[in-house]
Amino acid sequence: MGNTIDFSKMRDVADRGIRRAAAFVGLGVNASRDCQFKKYQLSEYASFRVLPDNLSNKSIAHIKEEFEKWVIVNGIRELVESFGLFLDNVHASCLALSINKKLMSIADAKRVGADFERKGVEDKLNKLNKRFAIKSKNAKYFSSMNQARNCITHRKGIVGPEDLKGEKCFKLIWWGFDIYAQTKNGERHSLLPPFPEGGIFLPEGGSIMIGIKDRIIEYKLGDSISLTPNELSEISLLVKLTTDDIVKSAYDYAKRIGVKIVMSESFEANNTNSNTVTD
Repeated sequence: MGNTIDFSKMRDVADRGIRRAAAFVGLGVNASRDCQFKKYQLSEYASFRVLPDNLSNKSIAHIKEEFEKWVIVNGIRELVESFGLFLDNVHASCLALSINKKLMSIADAKRVGADFERKGVEDKLNKLNKRFAIKSKNAKYFSSMNQARNCITHRKGIVGPEDLKGEKCFKLIWWGFDIYAQTKNGERHSLLPPFPEGGIFLPEGGSIMIGIKDRIIEYKLGDSISLTPNELSEISLLVKLTTDDIVKSAYDYAKRIGVKIVMSESFEANNTNSNTVTD
């Protein structure tokens, strides 16, 4: 019996990163906004103390504010790095299928495989497209997302010349849903959080509209990368849908080169949820 490659297990690498980012950021934001939560010391769990026990409420509030910013931007790092590991698995699986179908030698597969793992997600997406026609319509957004990850990891989120790449500012770009109420005279009232106190009142009524729109945040040299919880949730959805695109595209590649496909009932229902290929 041949080796089996389960695309649903590959997807779980990226999905786990999305779930971790959501849970960790949720815990962090909720803790930072809880007025009653003021335990900042590690003295119960550590052998020495870094901060004094008697910080003022103002100092604690500042720590919590900075913590919220930190935990949200580290959600980007978790998303991008988990997605990169997912792409590594997809690439390695496609190399194995190529070797099995004698489309590539073992030596060539080892060479390109080692090179692939050292790349960022932008380059990984490009190489998957060139080698196996595995792609997503969302790939263009991962250039700025990967650069944001690099800035967060290597420069504590403070934008440096490496991030500007000769431009006046670094632009973080993704897409999100626009949900708004539109009145008869064309006025638009956003229905995205946070909502105004008392809600939105439209005397003449209106229609609920949904659309997709690019989000762009510009950061100048020395700025700190920051996001709102809602913005991170939009990026998480983008990563999730891109993951689904890549899994479907990898499945199509296997089918094109004549690999036996085994589909579960859930795959038939959702087209990408659970599928395996047998080489």
